[in-house]
Amino acid sequence: MPAMTTASWPDSSTLIPELLTRLPQARSVLDRYGLRGCGGNEGPVETLGFFARAHEVPIARLLDEIRHEPRRSIELPVVQRSQPGDDIYRPFFKAGIAVVLSLGAAWGAYLLARIAIGGSFTAAGVQEVNAHGHAQIFGWVGLFVMGFAYQAFPRFKHASLAHPRLALATLWMMLLGLVGRSLGQVLAADHPLAWYSAVGASCLEVTAIVAFVGIILATWRRSGKPLVFYDYYIVSALVWFVVQAPYESVYLSVTAAARGERLVSLVSTWQAPLRDVQIHGFAMLMIFGVSQRIFHHFYGLPKANERLSLIGLALINAAIAGEIAGLLLMKTAGHAWAALWYGSVLLLLGTSALLVKSWHVFSHSDEADRSLKFLRAAYVWLFVSLTMLALLPAYQHGLLATFAADSAAARLGFSHAYYGATRHAITVGFISLMIVGVAAKVVPTLNGIASSGLSRLWLPFVLINTGCALRVVGQTLTDFSPRAFAFAGVSGLLEVSGLAIWGIHLWRVMSGRTKNKFNEHESASPAVADGAIGPGATVAAVLDRHPGLIDTFVAQGFKMLSNPRLRHSIARVVTIEQACRRMDVDCRQFVEALNRQLGGLSRQGADQTGHPTHDSCCHECADGAAKAE
Repeated sequence: MPAMTTASWPDSSTLIPELLTRLPQARSVLDRYGLRGCGGNEGPVETLGFFARAHEVPIARLLDEIRHEPRRSIELPVVQRSQPGDDIYRPFFKAGIAVVLSLGAAWGAYLLARIAIGGSFTAAGVQEVNAHGHAQIFGWVGLFVMGFAYQAFPRFKHASLAHPRLALATLWMMLLGLVGRSLGQVLAADHPLAWYSAVGASCLEVTAIVAFVGIILATWRRSGKPLVFYDYYIVSALVWFVVQAPYESVYLSVTAAARGERLVSLVSTWQAPLRDVQIHGFAMLMIFGVSQRIFHHFYGLPKANERLSLIGLALINAAIAGEIAGLLLMKTAGHAWAALWYGSVLLLLGTSALLVKSWHVFSHSDEADRSLKFLRAAYVWLFVSLTMLALLPAYQHGLLATFAADSAAARLGFSHAYYGATRHAITVGFISLMIVGVAAKVVPTLNGIASSGLSRLWLPFVLINTGCALRVVGQTLTDFSPRAFAFAGVSGLLEVSGLAIWGIHLWRVMSGRTKNKFNEHESASPAVADGAIGPGATVAAVLDRHPGLIDTFVAQGFKMLSNPRLRHSIARVVTIEQACRRMDVDCRQFVEALNRQLGGLSRQGADQTGHPTHDSCCHECADGAAKAE
């Protein structure tokens, strides 16, 4: 391996904790580009190359600024002073988890159990169902979007968050509004005063949403940076978010006071367009914008085509507007307007498919991570939902007419079960899985933990997907047999269980109560404990048990291990396989070399390989080695 010079350090493979340990002055450079508040005092376990890509700063410029940062005498460790906004995502994410496990998915599972027991979707009242739906959109989706935007947007634009104290206030406004609105809506039928509580709480939510959008816009103006193509998806989503807030508030004020046929008429006319604004306009466009940012910058997938992306955005917004107009006109001006709605659905499906195909979501990723399976599964569910919408006429006038001509859905001319299944596929299958996946990626990074040392989250992945599949299939089959209600009823329990496992795990990470499994190296590396070293063993586990192997590591280029501080920090979360991949070392041959030396290969035989010994290694030539994902 060619010798490295001091001038070549740091490079793109240098880990941020290594950099900040050896060169604390570099923090000021990294903070300028969005590091502040991320990963604690040592920084996230990621390379400078990943950081540069994630924060859209040319790696050559970043390295040049770090190398030319004035050297100052700084006592280690450097303690970063906390500022408002540094970890603002944390209370929003925790609140979102609390909501989804109470008023959100948990309440929905309870309502679904009542429906399954009663064998009818009318077993749960419309006000309860809508209060649960509101909690999912405002409390689950809304709080996670707000927390992520407050945390990530300023860093992506290399700026500080504008009005951080107001940003924190919007959390409490949303929570107070959410609780007051949800409880007030359910109680309004029997307690007229609860109507005022619900409407007042809803207005508080509107105020919080408008303030949130204003803070994001003020942050953008403060940054002085132009919007890039995927930012326009986020801007569009924010516009739809603001539009739906007063729409939801007015809709609540009218429906909460309505009874009988008037309530049925209001719900059948205005609820479906509202859900399209919230789901397709706000949530889907927000996810599309974030996806184009993170798939390339976080996972190394091909960069999105700018021109295609902007054309697709215009078409999707037109499709959403067409869906809304078509639904309203069908109810007010006749069923002939169904053609507008159906054409808009086809446009939405076709454009989304073209865009996602161009993003190469399912292609090889340079940065494999536990979160990627959630994101990919989410896009599968998106197209399940949109395809089901496109097949609605065939289902209604083909399958139902042929196999369930006597069903209520066939007589009514519209299947609420099938249409509701399309909604569940996109809300839980697409939106919730995206939230789970993105949070599983960013939260460990923000807390300075390598996600490769954490749970792979397979159990929540299986539970949520299985529950969603049972719900979509089971709910659709209720048009053909009442026995299918049982399958739909079980689905809610599976989904809530999966979300609970994920939520507890994430909460522990955010609270500092979870460490990498690799930290427990004595028990977490059975390949070391049984005497044979395997590629999955962590570097620290090997060296703690067999310190004499340090020469072999250093000889292969892992010179950073000469520093005891780094050997007892970064090496705890780096496996041999990951280290070899980052250093372009043949993993199989290296593992064989370690086991030969472990088995008693003489020092003379090792010296004959031509590699330098530990004593000849220069501590100043330490190269950034491996990184846990």
